[in-house]
Amino acid sequence: MDLRLTEPSSFDRFRLGEIVGEGADLQAFLAKDLHSGGTVVVKRPHPSLVSRDLHDDVERRMRAQARLRWDMGDVGALPRLVTVVGPDRFAQLFGDDPGCPYTVLVEERARGVPLIGSVADQVRGHPVALPMNLFALHPPPRARGRSPAMEVLDVIERCAERGYVARDLGARNVFYAPDSAKTTVIDLGNLVEPRMATRRREGVDVNDALLEFFASYTTPHPTPTAASRYTAIRETPLSGRIERRARALSDEFGAHADGRQREAAAAILDRIGRRGYVDISDFRADFLAYANAANEVARWDDAVRQARREALEWLRAPYWGKFALDREGDLA
Repeated sequence: MDLRLTEPSSFDRFRLGEIVGEGADLQAFLAKDLHSGGTVVVKRPHPSLVSRDLHDDVERRMRAQARLRWDMGDVGALPRLVTVVGPDRFAQLFGDDPGCPYTVLVEERARGVPLIGSVADQVRGHPVALPMNLFALHPPPRARGRSPAMEVLDVIERCAERGYVARDLGARNVFYAPDSAKTTVIDLGNLVEPRMATRRREGVDVNDALLEFFASYTTPHPTPTAASRYTAIRETPLSGRIERRARALSDEFGAHADGRQREAAAAILDRIGRRGYVDISDFRADFLAYANAANEVARWDDAVRQARREALEWLRAPYWGKFALDREGDLA
């Protein structure tokens, strides 16, 4: 599908605001859409890359994601793509001129907060993992709406239907709105075409995405009984070939999970390690069985409920005010 780039003059409809996200590859800014009156997010390759003419890979990824999103049409967990503009230097818009033309992507702003905030905010000491623990890893019984994990899995499936393995769809790329229980995947991560294994290189298929998904959106550890545990980031360092990574994760569940949860995790990870999933619908059925088993062993006594109430109060802190979150209404 052709990428429908618009002319740089089309940026006259946007009024640029503050920077809201910055990584090694991209910068993201808030902006007002003068046509709709709504708030959008403007993404560009990081100027430090552009100034050294090292932004080609970032550009290719941005354009590939835009093509795929237009091809997929309306996907509930993806923000609406407003336009893709360029190439240009955009000196007047951003107030700098990195010396090379580049492309800019504009999309609607995601409601809610990131499941895990940026690395920079983590280094500054902010409790960036609160939403992940509260709403994804340890949701309350009878939580409203679909879980963030199932929404992410839908995106992985839609990408697979169009011939892509969606890698790196971790929690830093996912926003969650407590008021509406809406999940938004703000970045499609690393889109890779499947490849066959060779003597020197391991193959890639949907099982690679499913292993990353399972490592990101599950935990063998019990529901926290202390509010401070809701700020912990679950680290899952995995390396080596897929069977080794799956076995290491299975060993972690074997050491910490209970009963049916442990058994369900082991069955899924054994199949992933053998690259046994071809159809994501099969994985979805197994994952729902795992989720039911995890819910059965989850502890929800007075100590757990008190810890959760205290942790929820921390979402009213000033740090969360920079996101599209009504800290009074959304958390009521």
